[in-house]
Amino acid sequence: MNDKAAAVAAVATATDVVVLGWILARGTGPIGAARLAQAAIAGAALVFAQALGGYFAVGNPFLLITIAWSYGAIALPTVAFVLLARGSLRARTSSLTRLAAAISLATVPLTLYATFVEPYRLVTEHADIVVARQRAPARPITVAVLADIQCVEVTAREREAVRRAMEAKPDLVLLPGDFVQVGSHRVPEIAPAFRELLAPLDAPLGVFCVQGDTDTRSDVEQLVRGTRVRFLDDQVVTLERDGLRVTLAGIGIRYESVSALAALHDVESRPGDDDVRIVMAHRPDVVYGLAHDSRVDLVVAGHTHGGQIALPYFGPPFISSNVPTAVGWGGLHDLGGRRIYVSRGIGWEHGSAPRLRFLSPPEVSILRLQ
Repeated sequence: MNDKAAAVAAVATATDVVVLGWILARGTGPIGAARLAQAAIAGAALVFAQALGGYFAVGNPFLLITIAWSYGAIALPTVAFVLLARGSLRARTSSLTRLAAAISLATVPLTLYATFVEPYRLVTEHADIVVARQRAPARPITVAVLADIQCVEVTAREREAVRRAMEAKPDLVLLPGDFVQVGSHRVPEIAPAFRELLAPLDAPLGVFCVQGDTDTRSDVEQLVRGTRVRFLDDQVVTLERDGLRVTLAGIGIRYESVSALAALHDVESRPGDDDVRIVMAHRPDVVYGLAHDSRVDLVVAGHTHGGQIALPYFGPPFISSNVPTAVGWGGLHDLGGRRIYVSRGIGWEHGSAPRLRFLSPPEVSILRLQ
């Protein structure tokens, strides 16, 4: 979270604690259902007003998540702790109020886990993609995907992700955008360490990347300069080595542009049926630029981070994409004959959002087309 967003969240949290505490603790009467209802209404009004004001102050929709998170994860448990810890207040609380306070405090371990554990719990996800028999490769094609590295500095976590990718001995390495999130003015500062991070990446069919949301084209070019990573921007390339033939389209961040749609049409309509065809893009929405039952064997994307926060049996409340929630949550899916793999990525949003991951751990993706 950047300094401006952190300041807004701190002011909002302090305001929430003062207002809720005053509503619940004022006077000498019992703290029962009526007070809880008043506090709930006031809290909802506060969050709405703070989110609206914060959005205009910072101009980033992720701040809305930060405001809601600071209210539920910090303000409510703080007020609950005071109610249960102070004997003079505890004696006035009803059983309903004590239950509500206990539930609020019970969320603290989840908040700590989501903040300090899961963002660093890197996992390796494997998926097998069956290719039509007439164009099946002579042997399986292993594709390593490193999506949304999105770091503010290069640490052991990012180096471990690269190590795992290369440990799979991939035939092809894909990086679907969002390399760093430091602002273009700081890219020259982080670029040497980031190029060192990418240096081990190598594969018989090549290493390719596209632009994401957090990097400009110039940023990407600086970050990959001198490495084996090739930058594609609405381009189609044909790759062949050791009996493997892959046609790869790399689609830029403007996936609905004329050049992007032309590249998608190109990869779909090329004659022949003896090559595996892959589309790589940052945003999974690119899949809607393909025909139903597309000739493309696989779309690879990132962007959603798996929502970063997901609810059991429901999935993420927000994925920042028009694909179905289940698709944005990550993994391999079929959308009307268009197969897409969405990686949850390695990093997290560093702008106006808190560092959180829950039921959406960071991942290195190893895909096998066979």
